[in-house]
Amino acid sequence: MKSAKIILGTLAGVAIGVQIGLLIAPEKGKTTRKKLSQKGEGYLKEINGQFDHIVKGMNEKLDKMNKNIASVAEETRAKGKNLIAEAKEKTK
Repeated sequence: MKSAKIILGTLAGVAIGVQIGLLIAPEKGKTTRKKLSQKGEGYLKEINGQFDHIVKGMNEKLDKMNKNIASVAEETRAKGKNLIAEAKEKTK
């Protein structure tokens, strides 16, 4: 949730910056467009880096959860086998 707010805030900041830059640009249009394009690429790289970081964190958490689930499942199987063995011993 916090990361989504950061990304949306970044995108809004970029959009506002572009609009202000176009309105007050003292340079020729070609030069201004080139600078804006370079800035946009820089922001895009930053956003992609943040997104990759978020995805990596989510993958790590999912891997940890899968390991915990597998561990609990194995413990449950072992307890089930023990209960079955005990029940068989009691019926003898």
